[in-house]
Amino acid sequence: MGLLSVVLTAVLATLVSIQNTENKVNIRKQSEDQVRLAVEQIDRQVRSGNVLYDPAAEGTNAGSSIAAGFSMRIYTQANGVQRCVQWRVSGGKLQSRSWATTWQIDGNVSGWRTVADHIVNTSSNVPFALDPSSNYGQRLINVDVIANVRSDTGSNVESKSSVTGRNTEFNYDPAVCQVIPTP
Repeated sequence: MGLLSVVLTAVLATLVSIQNTENKVNIRKQSEDQVRLAVEQIDRQVRSGNVLYDPAAEGTNAGSSIAAGFSMRIYTQANGVQRCVQWRVSGGKLQSRSWATTWQIDGNVSGWRTVADHIVNTSSNVPFALDPSSNYGQRLINVDVIANVRSDTGSNVESKSSVTGRNTEFNYDPAVCQVIPTP
């Protein structure tokens, strides 16, 4: 009876350990999936971008409490539709919105939608930066998104990407998205 009890305790401890490990793997996978999908959307919009605005100069364009480097704006033609698109990290959420270039006439501005949550970027790891030192001039955006779905049990997931705006070489008017709707 004593031997059986020791064996059952060992088996049960092993099963609990396996379950805890599986939970940590699932939590990490959730973070990886949402960061990957968000960076893919940003990638598509920047690659189709006509004008990339410097994230360091964005400041409060995406909201009063948004620090420089935590928002970016693109004039893009992703999916064949020319629109102004804005991304921001606010309150641990990676959010996006867009508006038509004629938004002041037709009011066509989308609301902020959350693309990923549990974003944990810090001021030393800004999510968006224009890379002026590259051979591409004002065409290369560095994207660095860090997420952690469960900071108590999971580890950070980081996705870094450098994306080049291919259409920016055609000298589109940089003023096209200068007037920004109120966040």
